[in-house]
Amino acid sequence: MIPKAERQKVLLTIVRNHRPANQHEIVALMRRSGWKVTQASVSRDVHELGVVKANGHYAVLNDLPAGPASAAAAEQAQRMRGLITGASAVGSHLLVVRTVVGAASTVAAAVDDQHLREAVGTLAGDDTIFVAVRSRTAQTRVLNVLRSWMR
Repeated sequence: MIPKAERQKVLLTIVRNHRPANQHEIVALMRRSGWKVTQASVSRDVHELGVVKANGHYAVLNDLPAGPASAAAAEQAQRMRGLITGASAVGSHLLVVRTVVGAASTVAAAVDDQHLREAVGTLAGDDTIFVAVRSRTAQTRVLNVLRSWMR
């Protein structure tokens, strides 16, 4: 079994040095380097590491280690800056969030990671996210968080 931290370190190096266009390229480059990985493990690592596809290539969003909770929240907002292109309320229990192409799953994961009590769940496509919320008040709170990430 490959230690996860080592595998992820290699993945980050490959993304930085080769700018792969798809996950199959990442898998091939890792295998060429002697790592036995699957596309599924690469996909999980890409999600966990905040690696996104932008302008046709994978890139690392943020290399900084997580700090205390308040610093982590500020860091999260910084990472999201530039990824969210719009957010709006639809009905009383749904938000629609638009992102740059390829960033929706990263932004949805960030919403999930914030453990926002008001957000029931997220569903991400390529550049659109649906965020289900508990109430109209919750909708406003989550919308304010998302808009703070846009500033």
